Amino acid sequence: MNGQKKSKLILIQCARCRRWQVVRVDPDDLERHENGMCIQDACPYLSPDLRELFISQTCGDCWSRLCSSDPLAYS
Repeated sequence: MNGQKKSKLILIQCARCRRWQVVRVDPDDLERHENGMCIQDACPYLSPDLRELFISQTCGDCWSRLCSSDPLAYS
């Protein structure tokens, strides 16, 4: 079911650093997500960083800085 044919490429730009990332997904899984299924259920094969990119348009590097206890991490 999930991830059988990861033939669709999605281009997502991080809202913080503006870098683009390409994510390869199964088109059927993407459709399930677009129809309301949570990304982690629709595409369980995606890493947490890639799922966060779908959810908040924030890449893993920026997410780590945003959640850092270091006040200078995002200066």
